[in-house]
Parts: sequence; C-alpha cells; structure tokens
Amino acid sequence: MNKILIVHTSWYEDYIKTMIESASNKLTPEYQINLACAPGAIELAALAKHKILKEENIYAGILFLGIVVRGETTHYELVTNETFRSIGDLALDFSNISVINNVICVENKDQLLKRLTINTENNAKALISLINEKSI
Repeated sequence: MNKILIVHTSWYEDYIKTMIESASNKLTPEYQINLACAPGAIELAALAKHKILKEENIYAGILFLGIVVRGETTHYELVTNETFRSIGDLALDFSNISVINNVICVENKDQLLKRLTINTENNAKALISLINEKSI
C-alpha cells in the first residue's frame, strides 16, 4: 500500500499545479501518487470517498489540496466550514487511511503566496509521518 491519493480542486489552476508539484517532490519516490480533481472545495471529500470505495485498500494516505479566498459574501464561511467538516468526517470514517487537509483559506493573494509552498510541503511531510505512525 504505497499509494497516496491527492485530491485537488480545479480553481486557481496555476497555484494548484504548484501545490501538486511541491507535494509530489516530498512524497516521491517513496509513494506512488494518484490524482483526482474536484470541481470545488466542497466536493473534495466526496470525491475521495468515491475513490476509496472504488479502489478499496490501495491508499496509505490522502492529501487534500485546495484554495479558498474570502470574497464579499458569506459564501467563504459556508465553503470552508463544510469542506473542513467533510474532510474530518472522512478521516474518522476511514481511520485506517492517513488524511491531511491542505486546503488553504486566505483573505488575499499575498496571504496565499506566503503559504502556498511551505504549507503544502509541511503537510506532505505530515502525511508521511501520519502514515508511519499508523503503520506501527
């Protein structure tokens, strides 16, 4: 079980591409990476669950990558709350799989750029640590 599923959003494509590259650099060659693209942050957990059930017992871990930028409405709160809740529920429902949430929620582009690579690298390393801890 040396496979990791990276589930990412389709929004902010160039930044997501950077996140995928940063995570992949930390996870390979130790792990084979499968990618899945959700249309938005709210759909991340459901897509991961679909992949887990379809490809039973092949993932050691799942890394969620996404970006949510605050706008002028309450949509930000709804999206971030539901996204984090559903990823947390997935982690509890499939406790044999290591799950790390790297959905970055920011107020603006400057905050995003400060966090984009460092958060992704740190969370990829955290995923490896969690996988190792669960294998004991």
